[in-house]
Amino acid sequence: MKMPNEIDVELFAPCGINCISCEKFQNPCVGCLKGDSGKTKASLKCKIKACLDKKKVKYCGRCSEFPCTLIKKHNKKSIKRFDLNTQESAKRIQYMGINKINKEDMDKYTCECGGIIHYQTNKCSECGKELEE
Repeated sequence: MKMPNEIDVELFAPCGINCISCEKFQNPCVGCLKGDSGKTKASLKCKIKACLDKKKVKYCGRCSEFPCTLIKKHNKKSIKRFDLNTQESAKRIQYMGINKINKEDMDKYTCECGGIIHYQTNKCSECGKELEE
C-alpha cells in the first residue's frame, strides 16, 4: 500500500498509534475509530477504547486522567514489543492537533518509494526495505 496524500483523522487511534502505520491496517482492519471490521479479538477487547467510549473522549491525550494506568501499561508493552512510545504519541494530541500529527507521521512512516513503513517491523509495505533506526 502506498502512503496516501492525506491521512484521515479517524486513523489516529485513541492510544496514540497512527493506524496507517500498522501492518494490520486494511489487512483487514479498517482502523480503531472506523469500526470493528477485520479487527483481531484483542483489538475488539481494547480496554483503552472502551474506557474512552465510556468517558466520551476520543483520544487518551484529551482525557483529564491522562496519563492513566491503562495507557502506561499499554505504552510499556508497545515499547517492549515495537520500540513505540504510545504515551508520548498520545501526549502530542494535547499540544499539536491531529492535522499536524498526521503530517509528522506521514513523514515518519513514508518510505522513499512511497510505501508505508509499518511500526511493527520497520519495513516498507511496498519495497520491503527496512528502516534504519
